[in-house]
Amino acid sequence: MNSSRHSELEHLANALARGASMELYLTPKPGLVDLLDNGSHPDLSVTLMERSIGIVADYLDAIVASLRADEPFACQRDIAIHAERRLYDELGTNTHKGYIFLSGMLLIARHHAGVSDEAAVRQSLSTISRSFFDTAAKTGSNGEKVRRNYHTGGIVGEAIGGYPSLFDAALPAFRDAFARHGCVTTASFAMMARLMQTVDDTTTLHRAGRDGLNRVREDGRRLECLIADRGDAVTFLEECNDRYKELNLTIGGVADMLGVAFGCLLARGEISDEVTGRVPVTFESRQRLAA
Repeated sequence: MNSSRHSELEHLANALARGASMELYLTPKPGLVDLLDNGSHPDLSVTLMERSIGIVADYLDAIVASLRADEPFACQRDIAIHAERRLYDELGTNTHKGYIFLSGMLLIARHHAGVSDEAAVRQSLSTISRSFFDTAAKTGSNGEKVRRNYHTGGIVGEAIGGYPSLFDAALPAFRDAFARHGCVTTASFAMMARLMQTVDDTTTLHRAGRDGLNRVREDGRRLECLIADRGDAVTFLEECNDRYKELNLTIGGVADMLGVAFGCLLARGEISDEVTGRVPVTFESRQRLAA
């Protein structure tokens, strides 16, 4: 593996770790941990999520080292399993388990594609994912049960499809909103709105069934319209958060893909490094949303 490709993978890995932080600090989000509260997750907190992101960062570094050494896919799979065990052993939770899969597979696909061209990366991702899931043992996980019971693709469908929610929905939504509003916060909420409408979120289905997923989809449409009409998106999201907490509803799959999208935007220089800090939504940012 040449030094240029190695450097590009390291850059992407660092961006994906920072993308997870951007997702965490984006506030408010319905049913998710953010700087406002812990949403529908009484067992989680910002501090715990930050520790979890530290484990994710270590994991991504290990994946890059494995790819640099030209180790087989089985080695990267074992690294992922070890990272998942660290989450349970050190934090007592499976937070960022989905993110470990999504971000790791993107890195692996980028390595095997050999180029940064989106079509090539997506084809590589689809090929690797199909091979992996064709041979993977059944685990009896909640996600696996939901995919079977609701006949939905979930994270498996996303991977085999080459992350359509990322490349066909999230990234275009961010770019369009940023071009119109010139505000990263507004564009981030627009990206979340689009993901709420497109992700087959097995976390939502597990907690609230098809009715819950339909609610998320409708809320995503309403949020997207509010942003387009320069309405009060922040108040709407705060109200959604209150409702989601009452219903024990959350959007973990949306959060994972949102973090990956932030990582891709950071890696491509479409979001600058200075916007990745812990900045809650304030009166001023509310004004920018309406500008």
